[in-house]
Amino acid sequence: MNETSLKVFMAVCETGSFTKAASELFITQPAVSRHVQGLEHLYGVELFERRGRRIVLTANGEILRAKARELFALHAEVESLFDEIVELKRGRISIAASASIATYILPPAIAAFRKQFPGVTIEQLSGNTHAVKQLVGSGEADIGFGGAAGVETRQLIRTLVHRERLEIVARTDSAISRKKVVTPEDMLEYDFVWREKGTQTRLYVRELFKNTPLQEPGVVVQRVATAKRFAQVEGYLTALPYSAVKREVEDGRLAILNVPGFDFTMDFNAFVSAGRRLGTAAQAFLQHLLNREDFTHSRNLRKLLQMGE
Repeated sequence: MNETSLKVFMAVCETGSFTKAASELFITQPAVSRHVQGLEHLYGVELFERRGRRIVLTANGEILRAKARELFALHAEVESLFDEIVELKRGRISIAASASIATYILPPAIAAFRKQFPGVTIEQLSGNTHAVKQLVGSGEADIGFGGAAGVETRQLIRTLVHRERLEIVARTDSAISRKKVVTPEDMLEYDFVWREKGTQTRLYVRELFKNTPLQEPGVVVQRVATAKRFAQVEGYLTALPYSAVKREVEDGRLAILNVPGFDFTMDFNAFVSAGRRLGTAAQAFLQHLLNREDFTHSRNLRKLLQMGE
């Protein structure tokens, strides 16, 4: 279907004249005739008939006019829709994130973005780093945020966006919290709450206890909040990123233990698909993160933005 021919046809319908349509469209009358004849040849029907000095639509011409109106209305709707998407009046972003960053780091950034662009819907999916990579790789998530654990893959492009210390915490009033220096052997008297397989935290905790009798975890949890709740119970310890325990440490519910040699940092990366261009809203979200101080390495996101250009 030739859109130009349809526009010429509609001009003839509206003016009731080939001559007036030609004048309105700034083309010649023979050109108008060619466009109309082309449509008649394409569909195998007559669109106009002459009644004296007037031309009127045939029944088939009436059908085409009605459908052409629908088509041009749909075209205008699509143009308007994409204008709104480009201007971020509407849109959708799917973000996959591992527990710590999903719970303690991303929410303020998402809230600030939504305040600026209330028409953009954000769906947040959660899982460990392995699950985050799978969600981005499969296209279920536009952007992923997770740790450094796992195998590299050519399907994804990653960059470091945030780094913070991993801390071992216990109840403030527990005996171990009063010790100036704590060793792995001291911690054997407590139940240590581990994270699930596939997490950065679990790798670091295993390294902590590699020279002790503790080789298998007694308690394994999947949620940061659950591990933190255990740590507030007498007899339990856990390791969590500082952002996850900051409030509890400040209000005195948890204490950070001084464990020489336990000097691990949590690296949080952003992931995007290597084979898929980011949408307008997803690019705008990464651009938004560039200026946020709660992401220590947010400037690295330029790498991912360049991939979307």
